[in-house]
Amino acid sequence: MGNYMSLNKAGEGGLGRVIDQIGPFLSFIKPIYLLVYIPFIVLIIIFIVKKKFLIYQKYTFKKICVMLGVTIFLHLFSLSTLYINALQNPNQIQANKTLYYKPLLLELSLKEFGTVRFFWRDFVYMLNPKEDELVTIEQPEEEELPPPAPDYTRYIDDSEWLEMIANEKNSVIKNLHEFYISQNITPKNEMTGIFKDKNLILIMVEAFDMIAINKDLTPTLYKLANEGWYFDTFYVPPYSCTTGESEFIALTSIVPSSTVCTPNAYKNNRYDTSIFALFNKSDYYSTSYHNYSDKFYERTVLHKSMGSIKFYNNDDLKIKRIWGWPSDLNLMQEALPLFIDQDKFFSFIITSTTHFPYDEKGHCGVVITHWDKVKNLPYNVKVKRYMAKAIELDLGLKYLLDTLEEKGKLDDTVIVLFGDHHPLNMERSYLNAASSINRLEDFNSHRLPFIIYNSETEPQVYSQVASTFDILPTIANLFDLDYDPRYYAGKDIFSEEERIVIFTTGSWITDKAMYFSSKGKYKKLVDDVNEEYYARINKKVNNYFAVSNQTLKKNYFKYRFPN
Repeated sequence: MGNYMSLNKAGEGGLGRVIDQIGPFLSFIKPIYLLVYIPFIVLIIIFIVKKKFLIYQKYTFKKICVMLGVTIFLHLFSLSTLYINALQNPNQIQANKTLYYKPLLLELSLKEFGTVRFFWRDFVYMLNPKEDELVTIEQPEEEELPPPAPDYTRYIDDSEWLEMIANEKNSVIKNLHEFYISQNITPKNEMTGIFKDKNLILIMVEAFDMIAINKDLTPTLYKLANEGWYFDTFYVPPYSCTTGESEFIALTSIVPSSTVCTPNAYKNNRYDTSIFALFNKSDYYSTSYHNYSDKFYERTVLHKSMGSIKFYNNDDLKIKRIWGWPSDLNLMQEALPLFIDQDKFFSFIITSTTHFPYDEKGHCGVVITHWDKVKNLPYNVKVKRYMAKAIELDLGLKYLLDTLEEKGKLDDTVIVLFGDHHPLNMERSYLNAASSINRLEDFNSHRLPFIIYNSETEPQVYSQVASTFDILPTIANLFDLDYDPRYYAGKDIFSEEERIVIFTTGSWITDKAMYFSSKGKYKKLVDDVNEEYYARINKKVNNYFAVSNQTLKKNYFKYRFPN
């Protein structure tokens, strides 16, 4: 699933997700994998005939003490290496000492300490989690931003907030106040409010990949991508609960916690800055929809906490039972009547048809329905089956556009599509064969479509680096919602603010460079970057991890907005 095993990462509700994936996991096991058991079998044989192969020596108390002393010395010596500067990688996003005591960046911790030591530290941290250090507050580097246009200043009254900070006794809450208020207030720009008072349908498409956009097979998707705004350098960084945390990021622009499945563990938190809350302040009818149950993610509770009037799942909608995952056409047919006649609506829709499995063992009624249309494609069968599912998604989107037009609401509605992750359990080589870019290079397997469509706008392709973190502030600016940009890890894509794609491993991407945390290496995308730039972005990313984690653990917005 793209993540390393961790006791912490399993998080709340992890067992249910693991049990559900046992079948797909077993189906992917090949006979050659069983060779890994040969040493274990040999070891058992040796123990069975141990008198012939093993010689036991009785140790004296003195020898036992010496062996114990040597073991303790080696352990303490190994710990001392965490503090020796010569043994540290200066480009590493976190120091080895931090990684050892808080092994949250899994890939990097495994690389530095190996599986045995990592597993032990992971277990210890689960039982005794270390409290995060307070974030050092620095004044924003305003000189890096070009001066805003005369009428683009975003005015926010901080007087009440400053008084709250002065009276706060809890050091962690005070630190969070000081961090957020110190961030840049992103100015308005020429794109501010161009969709003001229009409706919004935000769609998170299951496994939405660029290969799903096909002029002949998925003409509606092709229309949305080519007649709307298409962002071709958009990334969806995967976190431990891939779908749930991509959704969480898009709705809150908060970095998910490294220790739990964030949408489940923090479902009862306050989310006064979520996208639901922002649209509610502008008198929108805000609801959410999904053609599956709360089996994986407890959205019924989470979405209510975020401000959705109601989350409709397959218990509320008449979703037909078919082999495999439900039909997205059926989802649109059921969801649209519940909001389309409202004066102003914000609707968040989560699709599911394009969910794995894509192999022939995964029976699916949708694939059977559309197989004749894809069977002659020059790709692996997994890609063909994925495309068959994408056709059903496309039919759902066609129904959406047709219904909006029939109701006379197409021009007044904005449709935004993003994906939760690339098609999981599909070999990257298969994905690459069907893609227009090299999906094996850098972070390109996580480079997915992001589309903003309105029938009245001119088609445009945008190539600035962006991610799911930037969805909320971008939408808030386009609709001129009442929001404070300082609360979000993401930035408005149309602003001059630097956007950072933050991966759960500590890796990152900006318009200027990429950082590969497991290797401790950087890749320049422009010439004018240096070690100082890398260190500054590393510090920013570390701060976002720490602040977001404390924001969730302390339920920060309960303190920030007490009324």
